[in-house]
Amino acid sequence: MFKEVMLELTWRCNLRCSFCYLLGRGLLNKGGPELGTAGALKLIDRFPAGTRFYLSGGEPLLRADIFTLMARIKERGGRFGLNTNGTLLDAARGRRLAALGPDYVIFSLHGPAKVHDKLTGSRGACRALLGNMELFSAAAGPGTEVLVNCVVNRENAGVLAEVYRLACAHGAGRVVFEHLQFLRPEEAAALPAALRRGGVITPELAGYKADAALIARQLEEIRRLGGPARFDVRPLMSAAALDLYYNRAVSPEGACCRVYDTLNVEPDGRARLCVLYGLKAGDALRTPLAAMAALKKKTIGRRLPAGCARCCHRLEAFRYF
Repeated sequence: MFKEVMLELTWRCNLRCSFCYLLGRGLLNKGGPELGTAGALKLIDRFPAGTRFYLSGGEPLLRADIFTLMARIKERGGRFGLNTNGTLLDAARGRRLAALGPDYVIFSLHGPAKVHDKLTGSRGACRALLGNMELFSAAAGPGTEVLVNCVVNRENAGVLAEVYRLACAHGAGRVVFEHLQFLRPEEAAALPAALRRGGVITPELAGYKADAALIARQLEEIRRLGGPARFDVRPLMSAAALDLYYNRAVSPEGACCRVYDTLNVEPDGRARLCVLYGLKAGDALRTPLAAMAALKKKTIGRRLPAGCARCCHRLEAFRYF
């Protein structure tokens, strides 16, 4: 059954990242109802001890009950990690979060100040993130990993090494570079009917191109730096493969285990097929877990749809060091 629950807790966010799927789908800060505290606790209680919860949004720290929900996960014998833009995690909240013993906290950093603030639509966002991450890393226990996640895109392709340096200087123990997930309109049009009805979560971008050679050089520069934070890329690609990914047609290879062992839950409690496709798999509070798993397995099948080619979540992160 499901080993991980990717729980999107809110449609709301205090930033407007240019590549945010909620922004692209017109849901950011106006997505509609969200589970209340009672509903979110009921959802958490459906899953056995040992279940991993990935808490995101929007910005999960905008929920007034976020610490109540995280405490419930721990009380139930579960594990959790939190993904945040870092601007709302001040010293007091950071100490409170650290005391709950999360497996990890991910801070989203997409460039040095000028680039990051432009991508997030908020002047000062980078400064706030770095300061709060440094405070949290000082408070975090040895069982909590402090991560930076950087979404690689054409706007930050030339400053990835600077992202790594900033992350190291402000307390991150691991830096993950994850390629922008997107579909070309013709790829979305070629999806099976069921997936087209549910829509795609990632943006459909006509003519999107990025400087693949520049991205490859930046990643190689980080590799030469050699530390101190761990350095991961998902997925690992050669310069030629990067060019295919961003600038040409690309087909999926292999299978996807994530669609079977992970449940994606939207802020209103509806479960969707996966991180990429919006097809609804049921009500996460009421639909039997086995029924949702069966629907996911039946819909995806053995042969991956074309859109899966640019889905990073089905591929493991590659650790350079």
